[in-house]
Amino acid sequence: MRFVEEERVQTRRSLKYIRLAAYLADQPTSVTQLEMTIAEIESVVGEILPSNARFPSWWRNDDRRMHARAWLTAGWVVKEMVGAEEKVIFARSSDVL
Repeated sequence: MRFVEEERVQTRRSLKYIRLAAYLADQPTSVTQLEMTIAEIESVVGEILPSNARFPSWWRNDDRRMHARAWLTAGWVVKEMVGAEEKVIFARSSDVL
């Protein structure tokens, strides 16, 4: 029973990040960089991000992390996270290479 509950929580968590991936994937190809505040990202995903999302380390481009896979699979990377401003700067991965 506990496994089923954990699976539901995991699915729910991944859904919010799928919304972020869809939002990024929907950006026109002319948009090569996108600045978003934490509040704007929370609006896209439909819920509050974890408290550690206020720190740059949470925004590493690490495909082992569920939330990072969202922007990576959408073709974006986090170029910078400005913690003091709670702002994330995404860049198209093709423009970073």
